[in-house]
Amino acid sequence: MKRRGRLKGALGSHDRPASPLAFRLVLTVFGAGVLVAGTVLSVVLGGPLPLTIILAAGTVASGFNVYWVWQRWRHE
Repeated sequence: MKRRGRLKGALGSHDRPASPLAFRLVLTVFGAGVLVAGTVLSVVLGGPLPLTIILAAGTVASGFNVYWVWQRWRHE
């Protein structure tokens, strides 16, 4: 039996379960933070250029992923 209309109740309750996208957003933000820290450390400490380029590309891709998950979570 499917329910119709809007679900009522507290977030996380049986009537309104918590979104798995919220947890995914937390993970993507954490991953972006780690990549930003790695990129900054690689630049400041003078790491090898290929490592710096790879970390910078990963940071940009992670930023796009954060934006994408944020948009999906907002329109859920």
